[in-house]
Amino acid sequence: MPGAAGLLSPSEIRLLAALKTIVDVYHRYSIREGQLDLLSFNDFKTLLTEQAPTFLQACVSSLFNETDLNKDSELTFKEFTIVLAKVTDDAHRISHKDDRCGPDKD
Repeated sequence: MPGAAGLLSPSEIRLLAALKTIVDVYHRYSIREGQLDLLSFNDFKTLLTEQAPTFLQACVSSLFNETDLNKDSELTFKEFTIVLAKVTDDAHRISHKDDRCGPDKD
């Protein structure tokens, strides 16, 4: 929501920049192999390895299979947003020194 003067606050600008970055990164990797705007497993693995090397590397295969909802061996952007939620959750687990790749404790 714009502030009183119609300008975005610094936190809103950071969020918009982060969302644009997410879309840009997805597009950068989804054009490498297979159909445009779909991530193959290899694209997905490369994206995580290069862009989020400390998150969920131990469970890349299970993460891909879990988020490929229609089981077509490719991730749509919508399916990729599930990955983002899981990577964000992993970052949160790391901050609390919790187990990774397992069920939530709460």
